[in-house]
Amino acid sequence: MKNLFIIIATCIATISFAQNNFETEMQQAFEQWKSGNEAGLKSFKKIQNNYPTERLPKYYIAFTQTLLSFEKENNMEKENLIDEAKLLIAQLEESFPNHPEILNLKALNLTSEIVLNPMANGMALMEDVNATYAHALLLEPKNPRTILGQAEFNINAAKFIGGDIKSSCKNVEKALDLFENELVDVFEPSWGKERAKTLLNNDCKK
Repeated sequence: MKNLFIIIATCIATISFAQNNFETEMQQAFEQWKSGNEAGLKSFKKIQNNYPTERLPKYYIAFTQTLLSFEKENNMEKENLIDEAKLLIAQLEESFPNHPEILNLKALNLTSEIVLNPMANGMALMEDVNATYAHALLLEPKNPRTILGQAEFNINAAKFIGGDIKSSCKNVEKALDLFENELVDVFEPSWGKERAKTLLNNDCKK
C-alpha cells in the first residue's frame, strides 16, 4: 500500500511539473510574441513540439500564421502560410469539434484566402465565412471575437460589393462592450479589443 501511495504521489508530481513547465513556456512565448508574429510563431512551434497534445500551442501557431498571411507581400508566402494554418485548424476541429474559438480562427483563415485572390475566392468563400461565424455564434452568442470578426468581414465586403455598414458597426460596438467585461482563462484567446476600437475610429466614422 505504501508503494502505491508513492507511485500515485510521483505521478501527481510529474504531471504538476509538466503543467508548470508548459505554463512557463507559454508565458515566455506570449512575451516573445510582442516583438512580432514571426517571433510568436517560432515560440509556439517550439512549445507544440514539446507538448503535441495541447490545444493552445497549435491554435496560436495557426493564428500567427494567418496573421502573417495578411502581412506578407509575396503571394507564394501568403498561400503557404494560409495552407499550413488550414491544416492545423482541420486538426483542431477534429480534436475539438464545435469550439467557437477554433471556428473564429477558421473564418479568419478563410478571409485571408479571399484577400489573397478576391476575384477567384471572393464569391466562392464569402458564404463559408459567414456560415462559420454563424455556427460560432450559435455555440456562444456573446463571444466578442465572433461578433467582431463577422462585423469586420461584412464591413470590408461592403467596400467591394456595396451595402450599408451601420448594423455591422453596431455589432462592433456590441463586441467592444463584451470585451470590456470578458473574463477568460489564462492563455485562452482574448484578442480583438484594440481591433474593435480601430474599426470604430476609422471605418465606422466614414
